[in-house]
Amino acid sequence: MLAARHGSGVGQALLDNAVKSSAAFLWVVADNPRSQAFYRRNGFVPDGATAVYPLLGVDIGIVRLVR
Repeated sequence: MLAARHGSGVGQALLDNAVKSSAAFLWVVADNPRSQAFYRRNGFVPDGATAVYPLLGVDIGIVRLVR
C-alpha cells in the first residue's frame, strides 16, 4: 500500500511547503537509501552527525542531513 504512494509528489509538496528554500536540518534512518536520495535531490547533505533512536525495542541508526 505505501509503495503505491512512492513517486506521487506528496513528499515533495510537503517539503516544499514546510521549508521552502530555507536552511534546514533533519534526521533520517541511516539504512534508508530511498529517503536519503530524496533529500539529496533537495539539497540536503550529511553533516557527519549520527545517533541511535530506540523504536519499539529496536535501536535504529539515524543520520543528520543539512542544507
